[in-house]
Amino acid sequence: MVREQIALSWQRSASSGLAPGHSLQQSSLRDVDRRSRLLAAANPIIDRMESVLQGSGYCVLLADRDARLVDLRFGTRKLRDAVFGVGAVVGRSFTEQASGTNSISTSFELRKPLAVRGDEHYIESMKGFSCYGYPLIHPVTKHIEGVLDITYLAAEDNPLLRPMLAHAAHDIQGRLLEETRSGEQRLFQAFQHASAQRRGAPVVAIADELLLENTSAAKLVDSVDHAALRSLTDDSIRRSGVVEKVVLSSGARATIRWERPVSGAGIVIEIDIQEQPPRTMTAAATVRPLCVLGEPGTGKSTTLARMTASRNPHWFDAGDIVVSTPADWLGSIQKQLTAGADVVVENVHLTDGPVAHRLHALMASTRSWFALSSSTRDTTEPEHRRLLSLCTETIELAPLRSRRHEIPDLVRVIMAEIESRAHFTSTAMSALIDYDWPGNIGELRAEVIDAASRRTIGDITEHDLVRPRNRSITSRMSALDAAMRDAIVHELARLGGNKRTTAEALGISRTTLYKRMKELGIH
Repeated sequence: MVREQIALSWQRSASSGLAPGHSLQQSSLRDVDRRSRLLAAANPIIDRMESVLQGSGYCVLLADRDARLVDLRFGTRKLRDAVFGVGAVVGRSFTEQASGTNSISTSFELRKPLAVRGDEHYIESMKGFSCYGYPLIHPVTKHIEGVLDITYLAAEDNPLLRPMLAHAAHDIQGRLLEETRSGEQRLFQAFQHASAQRRGAPVVAIADELLLENTSAAKLVDSVDHAALRSLTDDSIRRSGVVEKVVLSSGARATIRWERPVSGAGIVIEIDIQEQPPRTMTAAATVRPLCVLGEPGTGKSTTLARMTASRNPHWFDAGDIVVSTPADWLGSIQKQLTAGADVVVENVHLTDGPVAHRLHALMASTRSWFALSSSTRDTTEPEHRRLLSLCTETIELAPLRSRRHEIPDLVRVIMAEIESRAHFTSTAMSALIDYDWPGNIGELRAEVIDAASRRTIGDITEHDLVRPRNRSITSRMSALDAAMRDAIVHELARLGGNKRTTAEALGISRTTLYKRMKELGIH
């Protein structure tokens, strides 16, 4: 009889699209921050555990706040080879969606200590191991900082391992508290130094539970700005950065310079108000073919419209091929090019190989100026790459999750466009900033308009939001479902929310569209 905790974990793993035959090598790898607050606190404790377990058939694994392996220590070479053999290496994701049921992923999911033995593992290749996992909860913030794990071959269980693991985890949590206090003191010193160097110009310091600002910053930024600035602390690898343009709640445009003086202890932010808005490059300044790349919903059409405003080009969309034959669609483009007109072709990644090949031939032989747009997710076909290579100027738009600090200004612009008199509270704005937005700006726009339609005046709170509260839906999606969700969100945004034309563009019935929207949490 499988334990309830294990059975539920298996269900979560299966619903994420993971199969028992999955290999950990298929899961993502990422660089880890060797100077992180977690490793600084854990290293002496793991060193002690390694010395105790030396020569035994046990190993110690440490995962970070994203359930990604950051350190592994082995008692024997045999065990090391066995663990490496299943793909457990530094940088590997160990969420349930990536690795199924095990003591790291499931302890991380439940926020509780857990043992997973042999056949209780969801992935077949891991059933030869047993393990104990203990979540590391920060004593102050109560956030999960990682998971400490002892793994061994299934036949090597020892009842003393569990109290040893609990003792080590408590020691790490104690050191995290000490590191936090020490780090916040050094952050405060860095904040004071920056304020003195800048002679009172705006400076803010932000950590998990700390917000410092000098007088000029307090006059300039509000709680919504704080939420946007706090999103800059999510970058755990980089030590400094510059954001050339941030629009504050007041409407002021600023350049943000940030630096992380101590690993894991927050950032110091310097704010410089721009006297004049930065000049925006326009396509009129160049005769070079232009390409705009980005995930669905990142604003490719808006960018192209701004870049081509002075040219008045003729617009074509590869998505229209579903309602027009490829020959007619290509013929219309050829007619404009032959007449010497400027042309914009959107979503060229939607063309099949032969159409992309013929479009390349048209563009390669024309003297007219043209611009293209394409999804960065779907440009692996050689015909598409060859077509895009004709563009000598490329703009790649980052996904919204990589520029969360822009969300407050985007929300203000959308609310102004729909002439709404409601406004988002700081907690609602924080929820918008924390959400990953797989559909990017198009999905954000739909969420803001939906929320504004439900509350036409007064405060829009986090309880009025749909997508951020349903974030667990997207986390459990299979890759196919996630791709379908992105496609629907993109088409809805492109077609102004018209479900009939969206269904036609996707080649499905309206009934199927409504059903899929409900299943995928699209509102």
